[in-house]
Amino acid sequence: MRPLQKFIDSLDFARTSGSLDGTLGVAQLSRLADSLVATEGVLQVRLDGSRDEDGRSWLHVKVAGSLMLGCQRCLGGVQFSLDINSRLQLIGPGEAWPDDDLEDDSADAIASERELALLALIEDEVLLALPIAPRHENCESPRATGSKNGEYGSVPKLSPFSALTALKKSRTKE
Repeated sequence: MRPLQKFIDSLDFARTSGSLDGTLGVAQLSRLADSLVATEGVLQVRLDGSRDEDGRSWLHVKVAGSLMLGCQRCLGGVQFSLDINSRLQLIGPGEAWPDDDLEDDSADAIASERELALLALIEDEVLLALPIAPRHENCESPRATGSKNGEYGSVPKLSPFSALTALKKSRTKE
């Protein structure tokens, strides 16, 4: 597979039943970076355009791959498999945005563009597919070790008033 092109004329792509296959490096998805533990890997992308018998234009977006997300419980990496299959209705200039047709959530509507940025479109679809709070099925949250008297590991937990106590002791000696 080859890298994806950067832009398409979305209505022309749908009108001509265009089709694209390619790869996209996970590291290229900059808005996704905050959710990731690692940016290695590649996503497989397929984009198909079509028009239906009612003259509506559609984009079909498929994205497959794997992401390493941050577990919200243990803070380690959790593998997340992507298998996105989205239908997007293209709304041209002056066309009415559908209300009734999209109530079943089987498709979304987007504005058609002469230069539709494919990277942004794919990143939007990936972000929408992510879980709200990724986590392993079985893991434990990080805990303090040796938690005697509020100690975490080998570092004792200091009271916020310990500095005041030390100051008071030093003043009484004077």
